Amino acid sequence: MTQAAPLPPQTDSADAGLPGAELPCAASRQPAAEQAAEAVANMLRLARGMVQAGRRVELEGLDQMVGRLCARCLDLPPEEGRALRPHLAALLVEIDALNASFARAQPP
Repeated sequence: MTQAAPLPPQTDSADAGLPGAELPCAASRQPAAEQAAEAVANMLRLARGMVQAGRRVELEGLDQMVGRLCARCLDLPPEEGRALRPHLAALLVEIDALNASFARAQPP
């Protein structure tokens, strides 16, 4: 009967002093900020659709969603924050479209 040799104890390669064995960097927070921007955009689109259908719209919580989005954007490194510019510009377009829908829905 042959017995397998015991494996050497596992060590953290960063502790071993090996070149290129640094600890992995923290995961990017950019996807979470993109998801937050998309959630705000979806809420704005839904609200616009409701206004266009003549339904009453309640925007309670929108300010909190936008506040959380802004906080996430400010927490990003500059390069990742700049990558979110198109998402934020798209939100401005959605806000303008919602505002225009409100203006059209109000009687003269």
